Amino acid sequence: MDSSPRKASCARHGRAVKKRVKGGAGARWRESRPIPPSLMVIGAGPLERFDLREPACHIGDRGQCVRQSVYVLPENRSWLPGVFQAAGPIMTLFEGLVGPFPYEKLAHLQSNTRFGGMENASAIFYDGKRFDTQKIKDDIIAHETAHQWFGDAVTEREWAHLWLSEGFADYFAALWEQHIRGDAAFHRTMAAVRAKILADTVVARRPVIDTAETNYLALLNANSYDKGAYVLFMLHREIGDSAFFRGLKSYYAKYRHATALSDDLRRELEKSSGRSLEQFFDQWLRRPGAAEPTIGWAFDPSTKSISVFVQQDASRGPYALPLEVVVTDADNVEHRQVVNAPAQPRATMPLVGQFDRKPKSLAFDPGSVLLARITRL
Repeated sequence: MDSSPRKASCARHGRAVKKRVKGGAGARWRESRPIPPSLMVIGAGPLERFDLREPACHIGDRGQCVRQSVYVLPENRSWLPGVFQAAGPIMTLFEGLVGPFPYEKLAHLQSNTRFGGMENASAIFYDGKRFDTQKIKDDIIAHETAHQWFGDAVTEREWAHLWLSEGFADYFAALWEQHIRGDAAFHRTMAAVRAKILADTVVARRPVIDTAETNYLALLNANSYDKGAYVLFMLHREIGDSAFFRGLKSYYAKYRHATALSDDLRRELEKSSGRSLEQFFDQWLRRPGAAEPTIGWAFDPSTKSISVFVQQDASRGPYALPLEVVVTDADNVEHRQVVNAPAQPRATMPLVGQFDRKPKSLAFDPGSVLLARITRL
């Protein structure tokens, strides 16, 4: 496709079916997919269109050829495609993880949105000031593109379930980073997200699924974005790649161009994983804050065994925790295993294996993966 910039005065959803409307100037556009009213826009102005060059078009959900374009003010056209070269690979990655792109095309527009980006269906708006300074980064392109599947095509039925939009967009942006920059970059990102969650006062006081909040703009917080993304990260680790993405594909296919709630997602993931996820969804999405277990251990020389003790404050309900344990034995050899601490105020779990001598140390959740503040007994 020709990648030279072209002048355009209007960009919106769907495709142009007439260049002129009878009796006046302008164009007539047609959108064949249902779009939530909150995601309907028209971008008009002295914009110039730059068509992104890709070896082949993306095949959409109805077999359509999906093309991507960038619309900018004339003074910004010289540096295109720039970071938008990532737009095609981003779409390819997400298509593989979830399913075909749900709309007829995808436009990326310089705009006056008050947000860094706004995920309008098939016509993403970005903060225009970022174009002037070339500060658009691929993470925001990935975030807003992920929204086309999660939030746009599948829309949360109630505002309290906003994490089904923002948590997914943040987590898929992290998956893009992992894809393009590797595991180390991905884990650094998730560690930073975890630290932000544990320090956030709103997270400490309110749950992710916040049915009591009536100021819907207030839901644009660390619960909906950061904790929502981190819940997906922990869920992904717990049930594994195959079950996680099989469940997401099923959820997306079932609720595409419709609305859904958190329990709809849970049921599809339960089918794909073959296990109940009610406890997981309840503790991470319907309770404020994070887990706060107190953990200790004991060595029994008569049986050469190790037991792990977990105590939890029951005021908000104990958490079920897949707890990674690293045993450093008397010879400085490390032994790793996961013990599943039940959702009980007090629990004792034996570790697998025998040890001739008392271990030097035990580390609990050494990778700091759980949303938990661990106190040692």
